[in-house]
Amino acid sequence: MGLAKVCRKLMIPLPGRGYWAKKDAGHAVESVPLSPIKDKIWLRKPPPPKEKPPLENFASEAEQAQIEKLERSSGELVLKKGGLSHPLIVQARGVLGRATANNRNILQTQQQCLDVRVSKGSLDRALRIMAGLIATMEEEGFSITVGDGHHEQTVLTVYGQQMKLGLVEKVDRVELAVSPPGGVLERVLAHGGKPATFEPSGQLSIEISQPWDADPKRWKDRKSHPLEELLPQVAAGFIRIALKKRSEQEKRAAEERARREREAERAELERSIKVEHSKVRALHRAAANWVRAEQVRSFLAAARESAERNGQSVAAGTAFGDWLGWAEQQANRIDPLRESPASIFDRPREVESEHVAYYGYRKPEPAFRFPKPIWRID
Repeated sequence: MGLAKVCRKLMIPLPGRGYWAKKDAGHAVESVPLSPIKDKIWLRKPPPPKEKPPLENFASEAEQAQIEKLERSSGELVLKKGGLSHPLIVQARGVLGRATANNRNILQTQQQCLDVRVSKGSLDRALRIMAGLIATMEEEGFSITVGDGHHEQTVLTVYGQQMKLGLVEKVDRVELAVSPPGGVLERVLAHGGKPATFEPSGQLSIEISQPWDADPKRWKDRKSHPLEELLPQVAAGFIRIALKKRSEQEKRAAEERARREREAERAELERSIKVEHSKVRALHRAAANWVRAEQVRSFLAAARESAERNGQSVAAGTAFGDWLGWAEQQANRIDPLRESPASIFDRPREVESEHVAYYGYRKPEPAFRFPKPIWRID
């Protein structure tokens, strides 16, 4: 049947009834030739399932021994550990015992208690299973609490990892021979007009709602093994999931630390590059200023020589002589190899407000031009 479906899908003609019998009897049979392929045929192979990481990758030897010990124990032993007098079991029995059933005949409540969503007929069995599971997990050093919420919620904490779990009963949809009460519209809007009801199946399962990527997420009744026999595997599975989540968190934390270290190294490198650029620019400025200072001194020497040659006095107290002294000081101010003498340029903040316009733009400074020749300056 499977090969025939593939042949039909690929438009490969199939032999009719009695084809092979006629051929075996020696009769002439007609083979239908293959039709030409019009479209490309794509063969897609599903990816192989991901292999689960071995337990030793994320669990210590003591944790591995704990899991193996649980897996070797029996479901009957787990059930015997459970006590119906446990405060959480007593609370759940009281709350769910007063609860009403919904349209699927499952007990529901708005009060806080263990997450047990079963029918009234399965309540006792569900509480015994929960009692055994709670006793086993507490014996291993973990805790089960009722979460803060507006309805039932079970929170299991294993090695610092929180999981939300619940015990749920499967509900079957059963079609009815007689239409249920209600108008035609109600029947059409629900289930395409086919009369049906929902009946609890008695099949229980333990499900994990958080973390959403837990693997496995569900343990349920089987024909060969009821849920009670699977309780050791359930308890061991909780520990496996918690250890795996812890390992993933540690891995993410290590990756985040490495990212921050790389970011800090990048920022330090960026800062060092900026500092190096500023030092190089300062070096270039210093060299350029030294050249400028030497040019100014050469210019002043030439100006002094020109003034003396033309009979102009260059002594201190004369206009040109005082200017020569001032100009020498300016050369010293830009020369990086000389001490910088005091200048009025060291006091810009005292008059800064007088040079700022209404919109904050600095007023242009007055133009200055040297006389020609320069020793005529006054």
